[in-house]
Order: sequence, then C-alpha cells, then structure tokens
Amino acid sequence: MTGAAVTGPGPSGGGASSNGTQRAVVYAGPGRAVVGEAPMPALETRAAPGVLPRRCDHGVIVRTLATCVCGSDLHTLHGPGAAEGMVLGHELTGVVVETGRDVERVRVGDVCSVPFNVACGRCANCRAGRTGHCLRTNPARPGATYGMGEGFGGWAGMQAEYALVPYADFNLHVFADPDLARERLLDVAMIGDILPTGYHAARSAGVGPGSTVYVAGAGPVGLASAVACRMLGAAVIVGDLNAERLAHARAAGFAAADLASGELPEIVAETAGVPYVDAGIDCVGVSDATVAAAGADGRTPAAAALNDIIGVVRHGGAISVAGVYPAGAPGARPPLGVWLGGIWSKAITLSSGATPVRRYQEELAAAVLLGGVGIADAVRATAVPLAQAADAYAQAMAGAGCKFVLVP
Repeated sequence: MTGAAVTGPGPSGGGASSNGTQRAVVYAGPGRAVVGEAPMPALETRAAPGVLPRRCDHGVIVRTLATCVCGSDLHTLHGPGAAEGMVLGHELTGVVVETGRDVERVRVGDVCSVPFNVACGRCANCRAGRTGHCLRTNPARPGATYGMGEGFGGWAGMQAEYALVPYADFNLHVFADPDLARERLLDVAMIGDILPTGYHAARSAGVGPGSTVYVAGAGPVGLASAVACRMLGAAVIVGDLNAERLAHARAAGFAAADLASGELPEIVAETAGVPYVDAGIDCVGVSDATVAAAGADGRTPAAAALNDIIGVVRHGGAISVAGVYPAGAPGARPPLGVWLGGIWSKAITLSSGATPVRRYQEELAAAVLLGGVGIADAVRATAVPLAQAADAYAQAMAGAGCKFVLVP
C-alpha cells in the first residue's frame, strides 16, 4: 500500500453518516472485534462506551490514512476492562482536518503520526520524557492509551475513519515531507508504536555497536526490536517456536533460534560462540489468560520466555521487557513465576514499562524516510481495508506473523 492520497472532506463528510457516526472497529464481547458504527469524534467528547467526557480545545481531529492492529488490542479483547461498543486501536497515521482554538503548531492538512501514549506534555513525567506515564491524562492511574477503556484514561480508539488527538501541539509528529510520508505509508505507520517500542527496548537494554542480543519472539514486535538492535550496531538472535516466523526472521537477515530444537544456551552458543549474550529483549509477555492458567502456587511459569532470557544474559548484562505483563486488580499478585533469583544473582539490569513514543519519533522518522530503514518489510506490514478488520483480528489471534494495517 503506497501513494495513499490525502483527499476528501473533513469530519462532516467522507465516511461520516448523516446521523454523526462513522465506521470503526468496536469491541463486541470477549474475543470479538467487529466493524460497526461509532460516534464521530469531537473536541468536546461525550460519554460513550470506554470513553470519558472532557473538552479538548488543545486537540485536533485526524482523518485516518492508516491504523494498525497491535498485540495489545488482542489483550484488550480478552481483558477485564473493555466496554461493549467501544472503539479499539491506538496506532494512527493521518491528516489533520480540524484544530482546537488552543492549538498553535499543528495545522489543518498536516500529515502526522500519533503516539499510542496520550500525554499532556506538561506534567513532571512528560517533562522528563516519560510520556508513557503521564500524570494528567488518566484519572485512574499514571499513563493513558487510546482504545483500551476507562482504566487506560477513557480515550476513544483509533481504528476508525476519524479520531481525536488531545494536546496536539505536543503529541503529534508532523511529517516535514507529506508526499514522502504518503508514499511510504506502511513504513511510517510503524512510527506510532511498534518501531519506537523496539527501539526503546534496545536503548533501555544498553544495546550498541558490537553487542550481542537475544530477542524472544519472532512476531512483529520482536522483529521491530531486532531491526532497532541492528540500527544500533548489534548482532541479533531471534528466538521462537513457530517455524514460519523463524523463516521470515532468517530472510530478514537475523540469526534464528528454534526453541523446539534444544536448550537455548546451546543454541546461542552455536551462533555467538559462547552460551550467553550481552542483552535480552522479551517481546512475548503474558496475557490474562496465561496468568489464569498458571499454578496457584506460582510454580507453573507464565513467563517462560523471560526466564529463558535470564538464563542466557551474561552476568552484569541487561534485559528489557517490551512484552505486556498484566498488573491485575489493585493489590493482586499474579502467579507469574519469574526467576527473580536469576536476575539478582547475575546482577542483571531490568527495564520495563510503556514506551515513551514521542521521545523517539523525530529520529525514527528520519531513519525510515531518509535512512532507508525498511521496517514495513521486516514486520510484514499487510494492508487490509477497514471493512475487513474482523478478519485481520481473527488472523492475528490465530498467530499470523503479519502486522496488519487497516486503511479506510
């Protein structure tokens, strides 16, 4: 999908219906995402499924060029916080069609990338670059994300024809060359989440020239992390059980570890010459369903991939956790079975948490559009019409190794 043109009317036209609704991907019960109707976004939002009312004179309305399906969306389908009828999705590339009265930098017609973090740009965490843990955009706790319900701030999702972006002067990355951004649409669609997530994981693990890195998971996030590590000059081994995913990782130029073929340290030694690496990146995580299946005494590890990483990272090395681990209810202690003794005894530095996407967008946009980083090919970005989003979700839940990009 290239050369998507920026044409058509603003929020009052195009795909909008006469009764003020639009096509969107909505939550239809546990494990179900369907294409339905949702309210058109407005700078003054009204309460809706998963959406809190608020006024956003600092916001803009964006018409969608591309919006992606993420593994976190699959967690939302099976998690406890979704409200039936709420719009899903948190990855958006689009065109600004309306601006609030307080917006100064962003203009109508700008082609932009939206970080998945909803950040005010003004609180202590945002000023420190920790936009994944903004203190103002979520009344429930620090950190907000579009399309995940009231527990994540109550912001409408972005798998729709139009979307609201608050605090637009801070949140939006505006592409300096909009024509080039349209030509490379599948690549720039990765700048709102998956490429910054991989890059943040690599940077947090101290990856640099000459590093050896083991990435757990050959899905889209794992491959984005591998690309980021290669950008930083590292040698990368990508591990998985899925033969088809491993074949693509090899085709993309990475060493592949087939976890079904033996013990990980021996597999690593065959590639690196020693049974350890400098850094590890967990791109697997666990779901609520995996946690529920773990033993009540915590002896059945729900975090096998992370434990494998702990086993092959050298003493004094580092691990970054890009995969999602559910926090559970306040005060809950899910039986994850993480090998904390291995982290302690090997003096491993561990980093985790939501990626502060806005911190990295300028440099990653330059790397993609000017530096030739082909992230779309690496993660197998696959364009799908928005009307066929339910099929894309079904394929993603079945384990497809593609990064599905929904286009209206």
